[in-house]
Amino acid sequence: MKNDILPIGSIVTAAGQDIMICAYINKGSLINNEQYDYACCLYPNGMSKDAILIKKEQIQRVKFVGFQDGRFVEFKNKLRDKNETDAS
Repeated sequence: MKNDILPIGSIVTAAGQDIMICAYINKGSLINNEQYDYACCLYPNGMSKDAILIKKEQIQRVKFVGFQDGRFVEFKNKLRDKNETDAS
């Protein structure tokens, strides 16, 4: 599941902290010369001034998977297809 695209609202552990996925970061958007996958906030604190940026590889544990409906599945498939096209 760590390598799959997690829905907004998912709770994960990264760097020993529980965080909630709040947004996706577009491929190609480098921040401080790094490519990140998710913008997160501390759980249960919620949003603060600064988002926590993580890469999929930094996820140590998935504690809760956010809401998934047909719109999310369609979004995830489009994003996966785009990422595969960009990688080739």
